[in-house]
Amino acid sequence: MPLIMSWSECSVEIGKTGVADAMAATLVSVGVIEDKSTTMQTAAGEKLIKKKSGGKIVAMAETEGEITITTKVVEPDFAFLATLIPATNDATAEELKVTSQLIEDNYSVKVTPKNIGGTGVRARKTRVSYQDGYDEANGHFATLTFTIIECADNELYTKFKKKAPVAP
Repeated sequence: MPLIMSWSECSVEIGKTGVADAMAATLVSVGVIEDKSTTMQTAAGEKLIKKKSGGKIVAMAETEGEITITTKVVEPDFAFLATLIPATNDATAEELKVTSQLIEDNYSVKVTPKNIGGTGVRARKTRVSYQDGYDEANGHFATLTFTIIECADNELYTKFKKKAPVAP
């Protein structure tokens, strides 16, 4: 069986986390993703170490590390941003009036790979960090970082294999 890689294009969808930490009932695309910008990373947890005289370890414990999914959205849509951050979208004037970049609600996130059989990830409960950006080389962009939060049933995230679309 050939190895199926989970690389190349991906889609990122989000929605407000449901009641009792349920996956969002409706997911929407964050928009056009910058090439090679979507990552999932786990930081090392804190190590608690007790040593006896002479420096030999007698006990050790390690805490869970922080898990984040980060993606960069190219030229994000004002209407989408107004649903995510405290902002007012005036479609007629083509203006977005931002009052804060802090996102209060918990969000579910789903990252789906391009390749059938590739591994994707779903996190039912995350806190989203939004960073607005602009530069001459990249234009307007938004960096979204999803910090995964443990759900009430202890789940952090679910990995899944992308399936082929079902024919009608």
